[in-house]
Amino acid sequence: MPPRHESPLDGAFNFRDLGGLPTACGRTVTHGRLFRSDTLQALSERDVALLRDQIGLRVVVDLRLAHEVNEEGRGLLAAEGSIGYVHAPLEMASTAGIAPDQVLEALYLQCLASPSTLHAVDRIAAHAGEPTLFHCAAGKDRTGVVAAMVLGLLGVDDEAIVADYLDSAPNMPRMLARFAGWPRYRDHLAAMPSQVYAVKEAPIRTMLKALRKQHGTVREWALRGGIPAASIDRLQRELITP
Repeated sequence: MPPRHESPLDGAFNFRDLGGLPTACGRTVTHGRLFRSDTLQALSERDVALLRDQIGLRVVVDLRLAHEVNEEGRGLLAAEGSIGYVHAPLEMASTAGIAPDQVLEALYLQCLASPSTLHAVDRIAAHAGEPTLFHCAAGKDRTGVVAAMVLGLLGVDDEAIVADYLDSAPNMPRMLARFAGWPRYRDHLAAMPSQVYAVKEAPIRTMLKALRKQHGTVREWALRGGIPAASIDRLQRELITP
């Protein structure tokens, strides 16, 4: 079996199944139900067929902002009627005035407090049981925060969450090379400190530590944020192996 970080898709470099990660109850996240990825706008016809026919994908949750979706598009998946589309934009606050080596920590902490993160998790929970993929542009930051929250709700411990986050590291050079040829992301690369595109443990660990301090558990974070207990229970029922 290839390493988890190796994508089977030609047009998405940071795609992976979250199945197989261990949960606190001694079970695992179910394979083939929940996927994370970078942008899907460059998928090939082969990629679409693989997602539709082999993986059985039924829902895409797009975390990109409206102007990203409008300018970059959705690629070939936009015409695929068997795969539903949910737009759940995850807002990330300004990094003005923040030291370069603290930018990601600040962004992730802002995401932890953002209603848009709760909304994205709630939309994923609403489709639990249907093979679902969520993504942003690089599949590292917005996708990484949402993955941490969903995995936490499933009982995956922080060490496994961090390990999954770090699985994006080998894929970043290819994504950065591609972004350099896409005007919107090329401009972002030029404007941001290089640390923004690094994959290091500190930012995700800082966010998880803050979550534990402020809320105790991811479930409490979700409940306080308005996600119904029934939605969390459905997520666990559908995405944890029996």
